[in-house]
Amino acid sequence: MTSFLQTLASGILVGGLYGLFSSGLTLIFGITRVINFAHGDFVTLGMFGAVMLFTSLGLSPLLGILPVAVMSFLLGAIVYKVVVRRTLAIRGISAVDAQHGQLVLTLAVSILVSNLLLMAFGPSPRAVQGVLPDVYDVFGVYIAQARLVSFVIALAVFLVLYHFLQRTLYGKAIRATVDDRDMAAMVGIDPNKVYAVSFSVGIMLTGVAGCVLATYYPVTPTTGAGFLIIAFVTVVMGGLGNVVGAFVAGLLVGVIQQLTAIYVAVDLQDVGLFLAFVLVLVLRPQGILAGRGAHA
Repeated sequence: MTSFLQTLASGILVGGLYGLFSSGLTLIFGITRVINFAHGDFVTLGMFGAVMLFTSLGLSPLLGILPVAVMSFLLGAIVYKVVVRRTLAIRGISAVDAQHGQLVLTLAVSILVSNLLLMAFGPSPRAVQGVLPDVYDVFGVYIAQARLVSFVIALAVFLVLYHFLQRTLYGKAIRATVDDRDMAAMVGIDPNKVYAVSFSVGIMLTGVAGCVLATYYPVTPTTGAGFLIIAFVTVVMGGLGNVVGAFVAGLLVGVIQQLTAIYVAVDLQDVGLFLAFVLVLVLRPQGILAGRGAHA
């Protein structure tokens, strides 16, 4: 029983970060309908940002969250303006053709980012050492301080995102644009600004997640590929465009991975995840929380 609780706790703690950066992906898709193949690489950038701040300035990743978040937001705005907006502004082509262009361009961004990181840092893993080293014993269940703090930060940031979408005037403008872009434009909402802010916020969430992940997870220039797969699985399981569903599905994904790793084999943890993914697609293709959570 203790082993099961240990596995469950570990899965939930890492799943919180899965849910956070997956919420960014579903936010981007739910509002702009852009499938961002570079999403995992932006998580990697956040991790390298934390490593650089720690090694060069001695700044803890927890203190580095703010500068990394700001830089991620600005980077998202640049990528949107230079790359994504061009595919949204093309007239006379079908939505399918536009999405094909977005897939190719975001994949190109992914390749560019990973290769630039490879040139700058090399292939060796980097990590932040000695930050949040304690381990708590909770009735026989051992909880690493770094994972616990990371989960709390992920949950807090997600709650801020939820409040932003549901309670603020700009959040209401975002949801109005998703419901009816033309009607939103008629009442004075600029859809292009809404898309730009939404894309940038989605990328900012990857930076925050990457920054806290760096406290216990080593990073290489190709780490983003694994995170991208997890994000896509999480988003589909939670319901496309549903930020609450993405966060809850992230917790589920973390638990499934940990259960498979402990009770089957570490090398097969993603196999267990994909089996659960297939079951969700067969039994509830609209997502586990479709229609019940907050949609972007």
